[in-house]
Amino acid sequence: MKWRIPLIYAIIITTLLTACVNPSEKSSKISKKDKAPETLTKVSEGIDEIFKSVDSIMEIAKLSESEYQALRTQKDKKKEKSQQGYQSSGGGQEGEGNQGDGQGQSGQGGQQQQQEQEDIMTKDEEIFLKWREVDKKLEEIHTSWNQYEAENKEKGATQQKGEELKTNLNDFTVAVANREIRDIIDAGSKVHNSLAVFFDMYKDEISGDLSRVKYSAYRAYLYAQEGNIEEASKLLTSAEEHISRVRKNLEEDKVKDLEKLSLSIADMKLALNKNNMELLKIKLDIIVENIKVLKG
Repeated sequence: MKWRIPLIYAIIITTLLTACVNPSEKSSKISKKDKAPETLTKVSEGIDEIFKSVDSIMEIAKLSESEYQALRTQKDKKKEKSQQGYQSSGGGQEGEGNQGDGQGQSGQGGQQQQQEQEDIMTKDEEIFLKWREVDKKLEEIHTSWNQYEAENKEKGATQQKGEELKTNLNDFTVAVANREIRDIIDAGSKVHNSLAVFFDMYKDEISGDLSRVKYSAYRAYLYAQEGNIEEASKLLTSAEEHISRVRKNLEEDKVKDLEKLSLSIADMKLALNKNNMELLKIKLDIIVENIKVLKG
């Protein structure tokens, strides 16, 4: 009977250890979500940033030089007022420029010179600088995609899908280089659509269908510009179908955000009948912002 005692102890100890270890392992598996890597997300976010920059460039381009300077003056006054409020509230450190009068005066002189240079910037100069920022962001997008491809081969979609994305990304790059606004929106929306299949490979990721919603909204806007309201309406209807798929995998605290997105799509669809591109652009911007909030 003596040999049975160690065996019983061994069974008890093994049972206790199993009970202690397994729950944490299971918890770890449950809490870990299959999300898209940052490199893939950066490609999508980069395109959105370029679209936003292009919008800004378009707004500036519509202005006359006098209107542009008037707006700059208004912004400068608001900035100056904000800085004065910050200093009066004790945000600035007194005596900051008094660490040697020469040093303080030199710093103030440099700031004044920089401010004067900003004050005399023309509309064309700002547009040029903004395009340079777009070019830089485009390089970052290409780098992020290259990193994603290299690091996630095991998750890779078909070669055909990869080639499709690269073709659309190259078309997007050429459109940016040519500074052709419509072509930028056209090709950029197609990149979003091509990205969807890659996001779909991560089971806890909703960005695939949201990328398709972006594609549908931008394409609807372009079709509306051409007067093809019927095709634009079809695209927005398809966007609503993608919303239904997103709903199935959505976290509970995001349901209201999804409802806002769904309503904004319906609003853009309704606005098609007004035949007003400024109105449609507002509705498009709301859709894009709602997607951003939903993903955040």
